[in-house]
Amino acid sequence: MSDGTGDPLMQAAARLEAGVERLAQALPAALARAHPAPADMVPRAEVAALAERLDATIARLRAAMQDEFRHSDDRGEED
Repeated sequence: MSDGTGDPLMQAAARLEAGVERLAQALPAALARAHPAPADMVPRAEVAALAERLDATIARLRAAMQDEFRHSDDRGEED
């Protein structure tokens, strides 16, 4: 199976996944270090909006990957 190292779409997906993993790993340490007063915390609405944007970006990436796989399968069948 190909690891997709030459495919820009797969590289982008791998970078996105690696970035999300780094964020997930960094979150507990950041929360342990920072004990801000409630007024200093990020508003929940901003966090929710950011989460929606991230979900939308991931959905677009997944759709693009599915389209690319579908097109590569179609091209493979034509050969």
